Amino acid sequence: MLIIRRRGRHETGRIQQEMAEVFQSWVVGFRPLLRSQAGVWRPPTEVFEDEHGLVVRVEVAGVRDEDLQVVVDDAVLRISGIRRPRDGEQRKTYHEMGIFYGPFMTEVLLPFAIELDAVEAVYEQGLLQVSLPRVRASRVVPLRTAELAPEEE
Repeated sequence: MLIIRRRGRHETGRIQQEMAEVFQSWVVGFRPLLRSQAGVWRPPTEVFEDEHGLVVRVEVAGVRDEDLQVVVDDAVLRISGIRRPRDGEQRKTYHEMGIFYGPFMTEVLLPFAIELDAVEAVYEQGLLQVSLPRVRASRVVPLRTAELAPEEE
């Protein structure tokens, strides 16, 4: 099951995400699918804009719906979960290991305000797609001057 939690926007999360992205861009040969020291891996992720807003697509084949979590928190979209080995499968000797198992997480900095009530997440054929519609443009409200009635004597 997909869960979307909503909270306010805080600048601290945005700054931390920007710093992480800058650092990652400096690392030569950085692969987006790496295990961190905590054993959490980052699945391949793509982020793009369309005419409605931001679209985030994450490759998480083999993950059950109930093991996925989608959270919009501050100015960050956080997708996490766990890929479990297939039930009853015994693995004694690996000849090649290219599929990560265990907990994963990816975070995406949201570059603009989104309509929280319109966020959609769809998991199909191993891809999780989260659509984050842009907040509609603000509207200037014209002001009217109220006419005061003459004071009664």
